[in-house]
Amino acid sequence: MPGEVTVIGAGPAGLVAAATLARHGRRVRVYEKAATVGHRFAGDFQGLENWSSPVGVIERLARIDVAPTFEQHPFHEVNFYDRRLRKSVARTDDPLFHLVRRGPDSGSLDRALLDQAQAAGAEVLLGQAAPRARRGDIVAIGPRFADGVVSGYVFETELPDQAHCIISEELAPAGYAYLLICAGQATLATCLFRGQQAWSHARSDTADAFRTLVPGLELADARPFSGYGSVFGSARFTDEAGRLYVGEAAGLQDPEWGFGMWYAMESGALAAQSLLNGFDYRATAQRRFEPMRKAGFANRFVYERLPRRVVSLLLRRVAPSPGLLHRLRRHWAPSLLKSALSRLVLPVFTRTRLRHRDRSCHSQTCDCVWCSHGETMQFLD
Repeated sequence: MPGEVTVIGAGPAGLVAAATLARHGRRVRVYEKAATVGHRFAGDFQGLENWSSPVGVIERLARIDVAPTFEQHPFHEVNFYDRRLRKSVARTDDPLFHLVRRGPDSGSLDRALLDQAQAAGAEVLLGQAAPRARRGDIVAIGPRFADGVVSGYVFETELPDQAHCIISEELAPAGYAYLLICAGQATLATCLFRGQQAWSHARSDTADAFRTLVPGLELADARPFSGYGSVFGSARFTDEAGRLYVGEAAGLQDPEWGFGMWYAMESGALAAQSLLNGFDYRATAQRRFEPMRKAGFANRFVYERLPRRVVSLLLRRVAPSPGLLHRLRRHWAPSLLKSALSRLVLPVFTRTRLRHRDRSCHSQTCDCVWCSHGETMQFLD
């Protein structure tokens, strides 16, 4: 009987890995230093995007043995606004994304993945840091540095379900602002990939903008939240000690807009399958994820260098266009040209964007920036 596998971190990547191993008869112990899963999230909404693959969300979850037992709401329509707050409506036949909630509460993605891992037989130790990480263990500790910041509010509302996104360099430098409303709950936030130190002002300006755009929007009882994620770093799937890295611990994120939940869950499943079936996780993960990341780096590089008026023009033309989902999938698809461009631009991003870099955290005695300050922050999706 193979030995026990240790998973460090009970985020989506770690819990999917644990559930995959446990379902195949492996003994799994998950260490999570926080007292709950999803502790860095505030019950805020995030989008499980449906445009990076031709496979739909539900089928894509099934392929990694994740059941949609969490609350998830397909959205087919989003109101987009340019820097002058001119609206363009995007509508698609298939969902643009499925709205999910993050955090420790019932119905959230994090809680559902915990329940599924435990039901499969994994032992999840909440409030316990891992004593050590050994060869063959899975490291799912989240980001090791921060170069994207999200800040916003969660609140209750009587407004109907709706989704809004503002693309404005003035409001969210190199990023975007969004308002998501579903079943009486709302998340309003701004994502910054530049000028992160101004997150407080950006959050306030975002709230003012959406009050103007959405009649009846009230934030009287809104609860603030903020967080960060690693978006622009290099990927590392294994280390010299033979440990397997998944999710943001591996440097996996969407460099274009920070939609990283698929990277997390699919890398967790892949690492577990490599232990079950004996294939090379590092080589397989590089083939699976690096072409998409390279396309994202190339897309972001081009986007950040477009004149603002061109960005506004493209937004107004592309958002309402027929076949939008197909166009988005083509945009996100890897290509040789994007791969070549990414090799040139990756050093620019990693040299100028990375913050809080520290890859040494694996024990109860760690005093890195992430461990010292992570309790008040959350991940980007």
